Amino acid sequence: MAKKRRYKKKKTVASKADVTVVVLIILSILLAVLIYTKSGMIGVKLNEILGGMLGIVQYILPIGIFVIAIKLASIGSEELNPKLIQYGILLVSLCITFSVFQISAGELQNNKELGAVVKDAYLLGSRK
Repeated sequence: MAKKRRYKKKKTVASKADVTVVVLIILSILLAVLIYTKSGMIGVKLNEILGGMLGIVQYILPIGIFVIAIKLASIGSEELNPKLIQYGILLVSLCITFSVFQISAGELQNNKELGAVVKDAYLLGSRK
């Protein structure tokens, strides 16, 4: 007599990409709530710090992280580093563009030392 095959159910293990996508989506939603609503002590402090370092680019940060997470989920690729490097280059380019705009508009003066210019830029960014 022939034996009947028994099929065992395979346990599905969450891949590294799935965990990364979930973490990125949660991070982007949390950043969006804290930055856009300036809620609580953490939101106010985070808004001041990111505003000082990035200026208006702080509002693009959660949107970009969310887009990267959706792109990773749709493609299914596990390569996160190239996307984050491209996003980092985009943010640096935007920061440079806005800094040049502030210098040309006269809000920042470039005849000071570099440390003084950076402090002025941080103060302008934290005050908006």
